[in-house]
Amino acid sequence: MEAKAVASTKLSPQTGESGTRRRRRGWVHSSKPWGAIALFIGPVMVYYGVFIIYPVLATFYYSLLNMTPTGGRIVTTFIGLGNFQRLLNDGIFIQAVKNTLRWGVVGPALEMLTATTLAVLVYFKVPLHRFYRTAWFTPVLVSGVIVGLVFRWVFNVDWGLLNVALRAIGLDRLALNWLGRRDTPLWCVIFVHYWATFGYSFILLLAGLTAIPEELIEAAYIDGASTPQTVMKVMLPMLRPTFVTVLILSFMGKMRTFNVVWALTGGGPMHSSETVATYVHTLAFGQQSLDLGYPSAIAVGWFAVVLVSVGLINRWLSRRVEQ
Repeated sequence: MEAKAVASTKLSPQTGESGTRRRRRGWVHSSKPWGAIALFIGPVMVYYGVFIIYPVLATFYYSLLNMTPTGGRIVTTFIGLGNFQRLLNDGIFIQAVKNTLRWGVVGPALEMLTATTLAVLVYFKVPLHRFYRTAWFTPVLVSGVIVGLVFRWVFNVDWGLLNVALRAIGLDRLALNWLGRRDTPLWCVIFVHYWATFGYSFILLLAGLTAIPEELIEAAYIDGASTPQTVMKVMLPMLRPTFVTVLILSFMGKMRTFNVVWALTGGGPMHSSETVATYVHTLAFGQQSLDLGYPSAIAVGWFAVVLVSVGLINRWLSRRVEQ
């Protein structure tokens, strides 16, 4: 009995050591390749931190400061919410907000109406539907700056394509200075951006239509429904989740668009086509004041407005979809 006890005592450390070795070997073999993970993810995280996270945090910080160039250097003064109080009394900012919100209402409505109609036509394979699918999406691939410059020539008062065409058919009184008046530039911007971006909504809605099971459409036809009835009673109701996504994406795009407006009108004349994005750019980089505090406050305030607006729109549309 004593010999067995001694033997078991001697073997237990060995057994424990071998078990520990097995666990260590298993841990080594099951561990993830952290070096490879860091190699692939590291550059992306550095890029994200330097060009996304840091600018956002810096914008929030600058919004609380007043920056004044003095003696070859910039003197910063902490003023708290002073910049936010200032923007509430800024007439140009209020005008830019009105223009942007007007665009955010009219633009998505036009895009949804046009994109839905064209997506249904392409789904039912009208003649040349493959060509239309490519042609309507192509403007999305063109740079916004190029689009703005091209339509700046189209709207030229003297030799622009639009006015030349109007004069050619005898409508001289409609040949206006489209970008030089105060009542038309914003609508020109809305139209140009709509032309350049509705193809994206068209593709999303077309994808939503193709995802509808064909059995449901065939069942509607078997029950005696016509094509318009099938579209209105079967297909469009099943597109409601896609409608929510498209509307939110379109609205957010209008709230932050800069390049088309800047290339087409620069926010003028007399701020008639000014948007929040172009106004922030003008204050931060166009006036050479080196004061990033006030434009940062506008950016932060507008971010809060857009965030709340998107949340309310999403909640309202989601409830409508559930009903």
